[in-house]
Amino acid sequence: MKIGYLGVGIIASCMIEGFCGLGQQHDFFLSPRNAVKSAALAEKYPNVVVCQSNQHVVDQADVVVISMLAHNCLEVLRGLKFRSDQKIINVVATIPPEDILDAVGCVGGFSHVIPLPAVKYRTGPITAYPESDFLAQLLSPLGTLVFAKTMDDIRTMQAITALMAPFYAMLHHLTLFAEGEGLGREQATAFTSSFFASLCQNVEGADFSELAADMTPGGLNELAREILTQQGAIKAWADVMEPVMERIKRV
Repeated sequence: MKIGYLGVGIIASCMIEGFCGLGQQHDFFLSPRNAVKSAALAEKYPNVVVCQSNQHVVDQADVVVISMLAHNCLEVLRGLKFRSDQKIINVVATIPPEDILDAVGCVGGFSHVIPLPAVKYRTGPITAYPESDFLAQLLSPLGTLVFAKTMDDIRTMQAITALMAPFYAMLHHLTLFAEGEGLGREQATAFTSSFFASLCQNVEGADFSELAADMTPGGLNELAREILTQQGAIKAWADVMEPVMERIKRV
């Protein structure tokens, strides 16, 4: 399949890396925006080509992935000519589907997708709307594809992804604690990252409140949970969702 990318930022680069890690199953045509990233991908993978213009990308592609910066995305799209047989995948999280469709005109299919940087390693959730067999076949190799039933559902899942930065900040502080206790940085990073990754293994369908409560009475986990609960630190993770959702809904 020929896949074109309009905009080559972090998410687009991670998607292409993820695809190419599976072999040369697709050909990729990249816009000249972000020349450094585009050139690096083209040098690394023989099935990646940097095009001369955005229109050249559209002309070459069966599937066009819209991954530009939001501030001028619609203006750029209105200046391009899309084909009626092309499928469009929008990964610009802050632009509603109806605005994208209005800009690209009559196309063969449209999907709104929220991938995360983890797709580079073909792991993690990928949120998409609406459900389609085509999208399932294309994106399932990159991670866990979760189809939303409505755009409101996809916005809710999008809000949870705002916790990436706080999560990494927490890991940073934990490794600083470990280093302060004499553990080497490499050991502290390896142990902390592996520990938190293990907590999410094989918990699909689990009741998280039961998992939190199912600890040794009077043990270390109970102590840590009680202190964090008293300080409001646990509830704060959920509380931050309200302003995040407000910002998403303003778009």
